[in-house]
Amino acid sequence: MNIHFPILYKGACLLGLFILLSACSAKERAAEKPIPLQMQDQYLQDLEETLLAVDRMKQTDDADSLRSIFFEARLKFKQTEPLMAFFKASAYKALNQPNLMIVHEGGNGIENEPPQGFQVVEELLAEDSLDMDVIRAEVANIYRTLQLEKANVNIAVSSDYHFLWLLRDSFMRIMALGISGFDSPMFHHSLPENKQVLLSLMDYLELHRSKFQDKQLYDQWMVELKQGAESLDQQDFDTFDRYSFIKNHIHPLLSLWKRTATDWNVNFPFETKLNYEAETFFDTATFNTAKFAPSYSPKPSKEIASLGKQLFFDKNLSGSKTMSCATCHQPEKYFTDGLPKSKANDGQALSRNSPTLLYSALQNNQFYDARVANLENQIMDVVNSEREFHSDLNRLKETVESSEAYKARFKALYKDSVTSRNIRNAIAQYIRTLVPFNSKFDRNISDKENSLTTSEINGFNLFMGKAGCGTCHFAPVFNGTVPPSFSHTELEVLGVPELAVFASATIDPDSGRFNLFKAELKKFAFKTPTVRNVSRTAPYMHNGVYNTLEEVVKFYNLGGGSGIGIDLHNQTLPPDTLGLTDQEISDIIHFMQSLEDDITTSPALISMGSDEYH
Repeated sequence: MNIHFPILYKGACLLGLFILLSACSAKERAAEKPIPLQMQDQYLQDLEETLLAVDRMKQTDDADSLRSIFFEARLKFKQTEPLMAFFKASAYKALNQPNLMIVHEGGNGIENEPPQGFQVVEELLAEDSLDMDVIRAEVANIYRTLQLEKANVNIAVSSDYHFLWLLRDSFMRIMALGISGFDSPMFHHSLPENKQVLLSLMDYLELHRSKFQDKQLYDQWMVELKQGAESLDQQDFDTFDRYSFIKNHIHPLLSLWKRTATDWNVNFPFETKLNYEAETFFDTATFNTAKFAPSYSPKPSKEIASLGKQLFFDKNLSGSKTMSCATCHQPEKYFTDGLPKSKANDGQALSRNSPTLLYSALQNNQFYDARVANLENQIMDVVNSEREFHSDLNRLKETVESSEAYKARFKALYKDSVTSRNIRNAIAQYIRTLVPFNSKFDRNISDKENSLTTSEINGFNLFMGKAGCGTCHFAPVFNGTVPPSFSHTELEVLGVPELAVFASATIDPDSGRFNLFKAELKKFAFKTPTVRNVSRTAPYMHNGVYNTLEEVVKFYNLGGGSGIGIDLHNQTLPPDTLGLTDQEISDIIHFMQSLEDDITTSPALISMGSDEYH
């Protein structure tokens, strides 16, 4: 034994050296691959780890073990999120959609599609008594979707700008959806999950290390991502300081992103809804409003917006010549009219009140029932409405053509001069300038000043956390248009009452979205509006039922219609009480008040008090 030990030891050393060299060689071979292929390998590995975790869920019937493995599977899934959400949005949506029936409306009739994915399983696992057959079926759906995704991965042709886009999308998704609990509504497992997203971004960014001309810039990325991830570690969901996280960890990543685009000499092939120069998600320079316009819209200009502004206040465009856009959207009332329900051209009440036009450019649908896709079509609807402009597109064109001044301006700004489409586009281009982003909250979270009170900061953290407001009113616009693509605007069934009572209430008779396609699950569904400037846009809800923010928050705190005696099988707002204290309610209101813009300093509104508008 003594004789052979050195030989065995030497053999073990040689074997260890061989394994080490083989590992190094494999790593070097991997590094020789193009970066997109390295990303694809990493993504496939992340998918495989997710599959293994999901497969383990199929192997147990024990409730505690099942929940524990579910958390592990969610963390593995979050590793795949940056790439899957960007390159395979349909697969990501299928795996991570809310546990709400999907209603397809259109020419082929109404079709209800049951939801699937992790959120469905989460709600099943949150039940006191588990239905294992249903859970197994849902887990099997997740497994099949992941298998299909793994079998069809192809990101080898991606470019540097694709990677930068997915990075920025990830920052927006974390900020707007991740830390709000949007995709972990029952267990509120959001903070460790989004820590995993940041760690995943570190892995993918490491593959791009060779791209950096400025090596210190790469090091700064690693430091910022690591610190961001660590700030989410062992945090309580209800008390987590989301304000500081966004300000101190998300926004600095945007600054690094901008510098990296320059360092890599990336030329982006086209503009996106988020501006490439943005270093904060809460600034007037954050959004490229032109990308929310229809494809035929010409490039925005001050001249077109000025023309649209004049048309906006021109009563001659209505059939009776007594109503303009500003009749229902008055600048001094923050582009509302301050009425529970707006007045028709005969002085009688319309069916709904007028929502603010501020930030209406940053949504994918218009009207409370989301019946049109853009501002141009919204204007057409008003023009044709018998109770509003009571006109038509031909008369609109004739009215504008009768003015030599208008004709000259249209001829100078539009190739085909005066057309009904160009008239509507000019007005819409003016409305698209109404995105001030200069509120006290915007200035503070963008690190331009430090004046928020403790109550206002607490209110934001509650809004985005315990109170669940941010899961429908998505930051940074705080409306229902879902980041980071901003291509879909959500509607919700809240159970809004006819009268401002908080017991034995009766549902408001307006059926909302149901009126368009008669989809039963869309009965009483209305678009989620922005809460920006709510301190100036009372009364609230589509029917103006509430006069104060205290009443609005009380309604939500009680669980919407369900909490005040209205029984709706299709209510999408969680029916449980939020359990907010009086101080927490006060803090939330103080936060919403901090979202009030100073519209008198906005270039588009600077002369709103002139005789032109009265």
